[in-house]
Amino acid sequence: MNLSTFTSVLENDKERLKYRDELVLATLNNPQYIEVLLTNMEAIEDENSNFSSRTLELACKEKLGLIIPYLDKFCELLPKVKQGAVIRACAKICELLIVNYFNNHPTVLKENHLEKIIEAGFDWMITNQKTAVKAYTMQILYLLGTKYDWIHPELVLNIEKDIPTATIGYVNRGRKVIKAIETKTKLKL
Repeated sequence: MNLSTFTSVLENDKERLKYRDELVLATLNNPQYIEVLLTNMEAIEDENSNFSSRTLELACKEKLGLIIPYLDKFCELLPKVKQGAVIRACAKICELLIVNYFNNHPTVLKENHLEKIIEAGFDWMITNQKTAVKAYTMQILYLLGTKYDWIHPELVLNIEKDIPTATIGYVNRGRKVIKAIETKTKLKL
């Protein structure tokens, strides 16, 4: 899929869902298309933002390394996104990056990237987000708390504050995270 077709399909509300797999494949085959996806995601009120973020998320699930050259732009975008679907996709990409950081490649993410992810993560924890966003964020902040001591106490406070009114999924994940922090054991999800 050439760039013109890629952009056209992304902008066509009626066609893009049926071409989602092709868009992801095109992104995997043409990593420079990530620039188009990120640019669309910057249009925070535009519906293309949602679909572009989902396309980027699916491409990153397949091949996380594609986003590495765009980490600065991606991390700068995190505090700006407002739509629930875009935040969910960004949270999932952040989770993939942080898990990868702690398991394989600690040199890929720089200190400024980690700071932006932490800032966005706590914003997502204290605002009214869907359970999936908060679940991904708990994992992110739990792992980052093994590097930065101040994160775990803040994370526990945020989780405990929301447990009385949260969904069952949130409560279950939250209790696992709190238990791992309190017992200083590895988080098992």
